[in-house]
Amino acid sequence: MIGSGTFRLEPPRLRTTEDRGSERHATWYELFFDLVFAAAVVELATSLTDDPTSAVFARFAGLFLAITWAWTGFAVYANRFDTDDLIYRLIKAGAAFATAAIAIEIPRLMAGEGGSMVFAIGYGVVRLLLVALYIRARPHVHEQARRLVDTYIVTITFTAGLWLLSTAFPEPYRFIIWGLALVLDLCVPPYTWRLLGASTIVVTHITERFGQFFIVVLGQSVASVVAAVAGFQFSFQAWVLAGACFVTALCLWWIYFDLADTSVVGRGALGLVFVYGHFPLYPGIAAFAAGTTLAITHADDAGLEAGARWALAGGLGAFVVALALLHLGAEWTSTKDRTFLSRLALVGLLVLLGAFGGALSPVFFSLLLTAGLLGQLLLEAFTFPTGAASVLEAQQPALESGGG
Repeated sequence: MIGSGTFRLEPPRLRTTEDRGSERHATWYELFFDLVFAAAVVELATSLTDDPTSAVFARFAGLFLAITWAWTGFAVYANRFDTDDLIYRLIKAGAAFATAAIAIEIPRLMAGEGGSMVFAIGYGVVRLLLVALYIRARPHVHEQARRLVDTYIVTITFTAGLWLLSTAFPEPYRFIIWGLALVLDLCVPPYTWRLLGASTIVVTHITERFGQFFIVVLGQSVASVVAAVAGFQFSFQAWVLAGACFVTALCLWWIYFDLADTSVVGRGALGLVFVYGHFPLYPGIAAFAAGTTLAITHADDAGLEAGARWALAGGLGAFVVALALLHLGAEWTSTKDRTFLSRLALVGLLVLLGAFGGALSPVFFSLLLTAGLLGQLLLEAFTFPTGAASVLEAQQPALESGGG
């Protein structure tokens, strides 16, 4: 370590071996970093509210995946190598600034009115700054950790180059190159997570980081709804609908933090189920917020347009599917678990409402969504403590013989 205090220089080290099994928490700087990415999330949700067409939904999903993947790269690096020193902070500050530049271009990009040039350059810069962190870590790690670092340096440099190279091509070929870069990036972790064996991740830190970003996305979603309807003349129906959607948001928080099983994180490479499972979860929350705004402003209409219905029901469906994946990835679960099956049933209901709920009034539609999420919360809360019928059945012989 060189120096002390806030401007110290401390070489990166493999923290998954030093901190494994210990309680490790996020730093204040990581939280600041999250809020910069939240600006991009707000712009995505706002753009979806402005024009909830199928084309905008597609752009919303693709750009949200790119933004979440960029955030995930820094979260995983910090989990393994972060020393929170001066160089680390300065490099992440550059990434935060580039992300803010990306967020500024999102409205134009979502509307199909340009912005892709700046987005591609900004995103390429964000990814290359992550490479800079790995290059800095390389001299300080050995063996499997060195192989992991080398893999990320090569692959991220290549895919970041694709983002920058895409600026030489017109749309839609530019977007095809973006998709190729994302697919290549997503294929790398299943290999790298195996390199460190049982020390691939610090479980307490990574679950806290994803949980914190969840609460940031949820909180910003609520704030975006409030900002969008500020000054709107609320009718009785609008107040009822707003209250129902708020209860639904509360259920999302409650289920995620109290009832979602995250034990899959500690199962080696299967921990990627936890990481990848959040890719539909985060945009689902933001889409639900966009749908809430649309529903409130059309609360007195005879029914909701397809875009608003799919933002509401489809957003919740993406959230529930993600939780089902996390649950199924846990070591003790099976496809017979009540929690898992009820989540699938809820997804089916949400799809039906999104597809055929046009004849329902906005208030009744929203109340049905709230009833579904509230029912799921209660079912999971009052399920056998392990949360699975199969586990209860497996333990029954031991219980009957006086064991446990």
